[in-house]
Amino acid sequence: MRVLLALALLLPATAIAQQPPQRVEVRLSSFDFTPSTIRLTAGRPVTLHLVNSGDGGHNFAAPEFFAAAHNVSGPVERGRVEVAGNQSADITLTPTRGTYRLRCTHALHTAFGMSGQIVVE
Repeated sequence: MRVLLALALLLPATAIAQQPPQRVEVRLSSFDFTPSTIRLTAGRPVTLHLVNSGDGGHNFAAPEFFAAAHNVSGPVERGRVEVAGNQSADITLTPTRGTYRLRCTHALHTAFGMSGQIVVE
């Protein structure tokens, strides 16, 4: 009986982990992330499709988010992803529960409002 109960408790977590990655598009434009609040499910794999719709470069900087995540693949360096103008990048990972700061670290971009948050529930 205990074994069945333990299996029943593990099944939902296993089912989430075995799902194909959820795809979430995030647009980076002149001093804006869209959406500015990214909501994800803890333990569910996700592919973040980052699209820079501006001519100049931007980055997606969330060092605490990337450090807490599992199975990160993609062009993440020191907690950020650089995306050249009119280009895109994909990052696949399994997020960990928490609320994380998101910003662009290019000169003055955060000051002009290019910031947001990632909420993983």
